[in-house]
Amino acid sequence: MPESAMKQHPSQLGKYPITGVLGEGAMGVVYQGVDPVIGRAVAIKTIHRQLVVGDDDSASSYAGRFRNEAQAVGRLSHPGIVQIYEYGEDGDVAFIAMEFVQGRTLSQLLASTALPQEATIVRVMSQLLDALDCAHRAGVWHRDVKPANIIITDAGQLKLTDFGIARIEAQALTRLTSVVGTPGYIAPEQYTGHALDHRIDIFAAGVLLYRMLTGNSPFSGTPEASMYKTVNEDPLAPSQATGGKRSAAFDAVVARALAKKPQDRFADAADFRRALLEAGQGTSTESAPLTQTLPLADARTLPTSPSGGLLRQAGTIGGWDVSALAPIELALASLLGPMAKLLVRQAAQTSSDLPTLTRRVAEHIADPAERADFVRRVSASSRMAAGAVTTPPTPTPLTDPGGPLPSAVIGHALKVLTSHIGPIARIVVKGAAGKARSVPQFYTLLAEEMADSVDSCKLMKQLMAVMG
Repeated sequence: MPESAMKQHPSQLGKYPITGVLGEGAMGVVYQGVDPVIGRAVAIKTIHRQLVVGDDDSASSYAGRFRNEAQAVGRLSHPGIVQIYEYGEDGDVAFIAMEFVQGRTLSQLLASTALPQEATIVRVMSQLLDALDCAHRAGVWHRDVKPANIIITDAGQLKLTDFGIARIEAQALTRLTSVVGTPGYIAPEQYTGHALDHRIDIFAAGVLLYRMLTGNSPFSGTPEASMYKTVNEDPLAPSQATGGKRSAAFDAVVARALAKKPQDRFADAADFRRALLEAGQGTSTESAPLTQTLPLADARTLPTSPSGGLLRQAGTIGGWDVSALAPIELALASLLGPMAKLLVRQAAQTSSDLPTLTRRVAEHIADPAERADFVRRVSASSRMAAGAVTTPPTPTPLTDPGGPLPSAVIGHALKVLTSHIGPIARIVVKGAAGKARSVPQFYTLLAEEMADSVDSCKLMKQLMAVMG
């Protein structure tokens, strides 16, 4: 991190060295850091000091919401929910260390297309509802489901984030009738003062489904206008609102999700998901990655997602040919492990020549002898070529391919899946192990493969039992 930035931002929070700033807003700063014990990249969410050190009610509320997010997500384990590793305090700074996600928010992706393919919509909503089902059964309601709080990775995995105003059953941060959330996604009962439950998330998910089907929000306008429409008006059915461009099969699903009375909505997210999949029969949810079916603007014009970085594009990074960076990544990986690729590509964004790039990357190596050897090896490489541009880019993950998965992990996964689907489990496990770059990704691939036949939340708990 540049020296000027160091004066404004900490160099370390808790045990985590800070390697960059991912975003900054009215509430706080999100940093990129690294877990020094296992070399894992993390996103570190902080809250501004003035919001937690005051004696007034607002300070208490902000601090409470921040702790609430850690408590809410800390009890959840699902591939569609951004994982929280730790809540901590460093001096008068409170922070949450969480999963570092490479991707873009759904709001960014939707801004690039008027009407996504129906197959894409079903795929997004199916993943979202599966994640919500896991949260609801753990007693957690999100209370702010909207496109800005949904990240889509370059691999097409949905990640639900920002549980700051979530409610945990039997532990209310705010009154059950409090109006919290985003206008246009807030359920009618939140405005009318009636008792709330997990079905406020069902309503918000219904709003999102309507937005993706029609290109418009069903309850748009000023906060006051949005409130009036939410409580008193029913939007046009998607098939009517689009002039017949959408299948009428989705109309009943949307109408039930957006019912004014909670008891008229889907009983739970799983019920919603089943109805959606039935309505979407005939659409291929495996057609293409979400980041391809939802057109993207130039990566440099889009802000970083709150819990991760921008989706990088294969081809060039900061003017460098991706393949030309490989020797540096390989040399650094022998010293720093999986963080190597991320550190090299970050440095490439602001380095115009090899000596500068090498120097900036070498700053991450603590041992002087190892640092000197690294510089020598990089300088001796004959494959380094700056500025080469390749053919049109395709999305690619920045995670570094790891070594073989531990045999204990694969064996345990095989045992778990066999109990669900029998001998075919061997084929599923082998396929996922061949694609996975890490144990978490291996579990995510298995959960996605089994989503239609096994409860994802339960499966993830069974798979992760080997780590306990």
